[in-house]
Amino acid sequence: MTLFQTVKPAALTIFTAVSLSICGSVSAESGRSPAPAALTKLSVAKTITEHARKSRFPTKLQFEDVNGATQTGYVKYTFDESVHAEMADVYLRYQPDYACFVAIDVETGAILNLTSFIKSDEKWDNLVMRADYPAASVFKMVTAAAGIDLGKVSPESVIPFNGKSTTLYKSQVLRHKTTKWTRTPTFKESFAKSVNPVFARLGIDKIGAANLRSYAERFGFGAPLNSDFMLPVSQLGLSMEDKWEVAEAASGFTRDITLSPIHAAQMAATIANNGQLVTPYMVDSVVNGDGIVLYQADTAEQQSTQVVKPSTAKALRSLMNATTRIGSARKSFQGLNRYKVYHDMQIGGKTGSLTGESPRGRHDWFVGYAEKDGRQVAYASLIINKEKWYVRSAYVARQFIYHYFTEQMQAKAKEGAMQTAVAE
Repeated sequence: MTLFQTVKPAALTIFTAVSLSICGSVSAESGRSPAPAALTKLSVAKTITEHARKSRFPTKLQFEDVNGATQTGYVKYTFDESVHAEMADVYLRYQPDYACFVAIDVETGAILNLTSFIKSDEKWDNLVMRADYPAASVFKMVTAAAGIDLGKVSPESVIPFNGKSTTLYKSQVLRHKTTKWTRTPTFKESFAKSVNPVFARLGIDKIGAANLRSYAERFGFGAPLNSDFMLPVSQLGLSMEDKWEVAEAASGFTRDITLSPIHAAQMAATIANNGQLVTPYMVDSVVNGDGIVLYQADTAEQQSTQVVKPSTAKALRSLMNATTRIGSARKSFQGLNRYKVYHDMQIGGKTGSLTGESPRGRHDWFVGYAEKDGRQVAYASLIINKEKWYVRSAYVARQFIYHYFTEQMQAKAKEGAMQTAVAE
């Protein structure tokens, strides 16, 4: 059994108190310490990725600077260590065969949590850093975004279907006929309950292959992540040259569309951020031994790309919220009113389930967001079970939300108490 240890907090701050004015050699010409060559995001990414794929996040690393020279840097990561400890406890308690979890601050893109768990002694690279998991019904987020953004469907639209909601047969999609057994849910209900035939018909009849592919690319499929670490690309592995492949893609009923947990969390963060792209990053800064900053994360670039209209993002959040109230994640989120931390909180998500091969087993996704008092966080929870179910991915997400926002409430209460004390 292995647990992904993100970072040691003490190592993060050891160099922050060093006085820049008294450290380092002095230039004869200026009387000031010469500034070291800066590090680029690419040089940071190359170094960080090498270790992250092995589930290692050391705070002292060697980087190549812009001149090709080697610089020793001390890394401050964005991780929330207390939340990581809570997530590790959840996995140790329920013992799934494989599991991983990612959480992102929606406003900045900072990765707050990366946890990976393997029950056995099998040797795998860091599960969080992989991108070969079937996206399954998580891809319905893309289909819904395309349909709403193009004006082809609204949350209250009705697309009828016959048969089971979990199946996908050509008779349900290509040869649909309205009968006395036909069901007529709203699109919001179809999203919440992940109705495959509805999304297949939406993809074929209203969106089309070109638009579906275009929106998948907007959400990052087939493109590298421009961040301070390198991530394998999520693949849209269908040509969609015939209607049935469009149906499979639109409903997520295929293993040919793959997704990484980090990318999944990015998709949810973008929806929570009113449709503006959120780029995850894990390095806050890198300083040298003199405390001089070699690299600093730039969050200003976050608000640059509009993936979908703000109105579309708002509608998507209403669909995702319905998933936790009346849909496929309802059981995992029952009874929230008993806990103060959930009061006035908005929670949304999308489930997905499909058998995959790497690792082999039933892949269970829950991807979504939570917001309270202006604080927004997005997450992706993935559980892979070989045979027996130990815990649902949505319940793991619920545990994260509880611990994270409890921590935020406690910090806010502590800050208020300190301000009161100062005022007195």
